Amino acid sequence: MGDIKKDWPQVRDLHTIIFDFDGVFTDNKVYVAQDGQEHVRCDRADGLALDFLRRYRDRRQPGLDFFIVSTERNPVVEARARKLKLTCKQGIGDKLAFISEYLRTRFPDKSDPFGGLVYLGNDLNDLPVIMRAGFSVAPHDAHPRVKQSVSVVLAQSGGNGFVRAVIEKLLSIDDMTQEELHELVFDR
Repeated sequence: MGDIKKDWPQVRDLHTIIFDFDGVFTDNKVYVAQDGQEHVRCDRADGLALDFLRRYRDRRQPGLDFFIVSTERNPVVEARARKLKLTCKQGIGDKLAFISEYLRTRFPDKSDPFGGLVYLGNDLNDLPVIMRAGFSVAPHDAHPRVKQSVSVVLAQSGGNGFVRAVIEKLLSIDDMTQEELHELVFDR
């Protein structure tokens, strides 16, 4: 399943998962209508995986936080994040500065708050965070420099089940019993 440079972390050791948007949730393409309205293509399977992650967090790890950080400010990003019930921080020009401040505020006493962070990114503006994150993942179609720098490159491309694949790997879906999987998939 892709280029593995570093072992996957145990989800219980994580405190934050941060997703870039374009090229992670999308195939990094934009469709522009004649009125200027933009449209992107996303994978519904990613939404189901976020439900799995949310249920896992709610039942087993209430401190786990996850959200989108996007350089661009665009209504399509906000609309998709709202549909996925994800917090979205948009218009973030310096992702490393933003995430550093977020982690410093959330974990003022931790000497290395980046250690419990998983970051999903695909392009050069993600590199500063990728270089600091405890674990980082890129899709197969990421920029070559990103692919060289991340912990793992998956076989999936952005917008083609990449987010789902990462979440399933972090939650160790393949190792779950039928009962554990049922608990994750279905609300009770």
